[in-house]
Amino acid sequence: MTYRVFISSTGEDLQGPHRDAARKAVDQLDVFKAVMMEDFVASGQAPHPLCMEKVQTCDVLVVIVARRYGWVPDGQQKSITWLECEEAEKHGCEVLAILLDKDANWPLELEEEYRATKALKSLSLTTELTAEIQRDVDGLKAFKE
Repeated sequence: MTYRVFISSTGEDLQGPHRDAARKAVDQLDVFKAVMMEDFVASGQAPHPLCMEKVQTCDVLVVIVARRYGWVPDGQQKSITWLECEEAEKHGCEVLAILLDKDANWPLELEEEYRATKALKSLSLTTELTAEIQRDVDGLKAFKE
Protein backbone atom coordinates (compact mmCIF):
# COMPACT_ATOMS: atom_id res chain seq x y z
CA MET A 1 0.00 0.00 0.00
CA THR A 2 1.16 3.52 -0.80
CA TYR A 3 0.22 6.44 1.44
CA ARG A 4 -0.27 9.79 -0.24
CA VAL A 5 1.22 12.82 1.53
CA PHE A 6 0.00 16.27 0.51
CA ILE A 7 2.73 18.92 0.98
CA SER A 8 1.08 22.24 1.84
CA SER A 9 2.76 25.62 2.22
CA THR A 10 2.75 29.11 0.86
CA GLY A 11 4.41 29.12 -2.54
CA GLU A 12 6.08 32.48 -2.84
CA ASP A 13 8.40 32.08 0.14
CA LEU A 14 8.81 28.31 0.41
CA GLN A 15 9.02 27.34 -3.26
CA GLY A 16 12.24 25.61 -4.17
CA PRO A 17 14.56 24.23 -1.49
CA HIS A 18 11.98 23.94 1.31
CA ARG A 19 9.25 22.21 -0.70
CA ASP A 20 11.86 20.14 -2.57
CA ALA A 21 13.29 18.90 0.73
CA ALA A 22 9.81 17.90 1.90
CA ARG A 23 9.19 15.98 -1.34
CA LYS A 24 12.55 14.24 -1.07
CA ALA A 25 11.93 13.23 2.56
CA VAL A 26 8.51 11.76 1.72
CA ASP A 27 9.59 10.02 -1.48
CA GLN A 28 12.60 8.36 0.24
CA LEU A 29 10.17 6.22 2.21
CA ASP A 30 8.93 3.32 0.10
CA VAL A 31 5.30 3.43 1.19
CA PHE A 32 4.76 7.20 0.78
CA LYS A 33 4.23 9.38 -2.28
CA ALA A 34 4.31 13.17 -2.19
CA VAL A 35 1.40 15.10 -3.74
CA MET A 36 2.33 18.69 -4.50
CA MET A 37 0.82 21.68 -6.26
CA GLU A 38 3.83 21.76 -8.58
CA ASP A 39 2.55 18.50 -10.05
CA PHE A 40 -0.92 19.73 -10.95
CA VAL A 41 -0.75 23.53 -11.18
CA ALA A 42 -0.87 23.58 -15.00
CA SER A 43 -3.96 21.39 -15.27
CA GLY A 44 -6.22 24.24 -16.39
CA GLN A 45 -8.55 23.83 -13.40
CA ALA A 46 -9.17 26.58 -10.83
CA PRO A 47 -6.57 26.19 -8.05
CA HIS A 48 -8.84 26.29 -4.99
CA PRO A 49 -11.24 23.45 -5.89
CA LEU A 50 -8.40 21.40 -7.38
CA CYS A 51 -6.31 21.68 -4.19
CA MET A 52 -9.29 20.59 -2.09
CA GLU A 53 -9.84 17.64 -4.42
CA LYS A 54 -6.19 16.57 -4.19
CA VAL A 55 -6.17 16.89 -0.37
CA GLN A 56 -9.17 14.53 -0.21
CA THR A 57 -7.13 11.82 -1.96
CA CYS A 58 -4.35 11.92 0.64
CA ASP A 59 -3.70 10.10 3.89
CA VAL A 60 -1.43 12.72 5.46
CA LEU A 61 -1.01 16.47 5.01
CA VAL A 62 2.32 18.06 5.92
CA VAL A 63 2.02 21.84 6.24
CA ILE A 64 5.11 24.04 6.29
CA VAL A 65 4.52 27.50 7.76
CA ALA A 66 7.03 30.33 7.80
CA ARG A 67 6.17 34.03 7.80
CA ARG A 68 3.71 34.42 4.93
CA TYR A 69 -0.03 33.86 5.08
CA GLY A 70 -0.45 33.20 1.40
CA TRP A 71 -3.13 33.48 -1.21
CA VAL A 72 -6.76 33.86 -0.16
CA PRO A 73 -9.06 32.46 -2.89
CA ASP A 74 -11.94 34.63 -4.07
CA GLY A 75 -14.95 34.25 -1.83
CA GLN A 76 -12.92 32.75 1.02
CA GLN A 77 -11.86 34.23 4.36
CA LYS A 78 -8.79 32.03 4.88
CA SER A 79 -5.60 31.30 2.97
CA ILE A 80 -5.44 28.31 0.66
CA THR A 81 -2.93 26.70 3.03
CA TRP A 82 -5.34 26.99 5.97
CA LEU A 83 -8.21 25.71 3.81
CA GLU A 84 -6.11 22.69 2.80
CA CYS A 85 -5.52 21.87 6.47
CA GLU A 86 -9.22 22.17 7.26
CA GLU A 87 -10.11 19.98 4.28
CA ALA A 88 -7.64 17.34 5.44
CA GLU A 89 -9.07 17.32 8.97
CA LYS A 90 -12.62 17.16 7.60
CA HIS A 91 -11.73 13.98 5.71
CA GLY A 92 -9.89 12.32 8.61
CA CYS A 93 -6.46 13.00 7.18
CA GLU A 94 -3.58 13.36 9.65
CA VAL A 95 -2.13 16.90 9.66
CA LEU A 96 1.52 17.38 10.60
CA ALA A 97 2.71 20.98 10.99
CA ILE A 98 6.26 22.24 10.56
CA LEU A 99 6.56 25.82 11.80
CA LEU A 100 9.54 28.11 11.36
CA ASP A 101 10.96 28.97 14.77
CA LYS A 102 9.93 32.49 15.80
CA ASP A 103 13.61 33.37 16.43
CA ALA A 104 14.92 31.90 13.17
CA ASN A 105 16.96 34.10 10.87
CA TRP A 106 14.65 34.64 7.88
CA PRO A 107 14.93 36.99 4.89
CA LEU A 108 12.85 40.14 5.45
CA GLU A 109 11.56 40.06 1.86
CA LEU A 110 9.89 36.72 2.66
CA GLU A 111 7.89 38.13 5.55
CA GLU A 112 4.28 39.27 5.17
CA GLU A 113 5.00 42.80 6.39
CA TYR A 114 7.65 43.32 3.70
CA ARG A 115 4.88 43.85 1.16
CA ALA A 116 4.29 47.27 2.77
CA THR A 117 7.98 48.19 2.51
CA LYS A 118 8.05 47.15 -1.14
CA ALA A 119 4.92 49.20 -1.90
CA LEU A 120 6.30 52.24 -0.04
CA LYS A 121 9.51 52.09 -2.07
CA SER A 122 7.53 52.05 -5.30
CA LEU A 123 5.11 54.74 -4.04
CA SER A 124 2.20 52.33 -4.45
CA LEU A 125 1.07 51.74 -0.87
CA THR A 126 -2.69 52.19 -0.69
CA THR A 127 -5.17 51.91 2.15
CA GLU A 128 -6.54 48.78 0.44
CA LEU A 129 -3.11 47.14 0.34
CA THR A 130 -2.43 48.17 3.94
CA ALA A 131 -5.72 46.56 5.01
CA GLU A 132 -4.89 43.38 3.04
CA ILE A 133 -1.44 43.14 4.63
CA GLN A 134 -2.93 43.63 8.10
CA ARG A 135 -5.54 40.95 7.35
CA ASP A 136 -2.78 38.57 6.29
CA VAL A 137 -0.57 39.32 9.31
CA ASP A 138 -3.54 38.69 11.61
CA GLY A 139 -4.54 35.61 9.61
CA LEU A 140 -1.04 34.13 9.86
CA LYS A 141 -1.04 34.60 13.62
CA ALA A 142 -4.46 32.96 13.96
CA PHE A 143 -3.47 30.10 11.63
CA LYS A 144 -0.33 29.35 13.64
CA GLU A 145 -2.34 29.28 16.86
